[in-house]
Amino acid sequence: MQERSTLDARKKILLWGGSEGESEQAIRLMMKEDFISEDRYIEAYVRVHVEHKKWGPYRVVAGLRSKGIPMSRAQIAVDAVSREVVLDALNELVQRRASELPERRDRVIRFLMNKGYNVQDILASLAALGSR
Repeated sequence: MQERSTLDARKKILLWGGSEGESEQAIRLMMKEDFISEDRYIEAYVRVHVEHKKWGPYRVVAGLRSKGIPMSRAQIAVDAVSREVVLDALNELVQRRASELPERRDRVIRFLMNKGYNVQDILASLAALGSR
């Protein structure tokens, strides 16, 4: 079963014709019965987007914010991911784009920045690739 944020659940209930009050009541009931859990949702979101989609920390935080998660909780969740996992994902992306280097270095850097990685980590990863 796919985890849903309370924002997603609220939108779905309103889409089906429920009122704002009904959506709040339904969400409270689903949270009480543990059908919806913000903690579970955040954990699943971070895991999927870092490990499978290879998103960097900045993009994961922005994605969580777009789902109605407060900045502080989003940042805590991203900080819980080990730096090694994040750098492994970055290095995998750099390896995939290695054929474009050095002719399109700027394009690769922009791609990695759009994936949510910081410039220092990107440059370090590119330098490590070049020294191999």
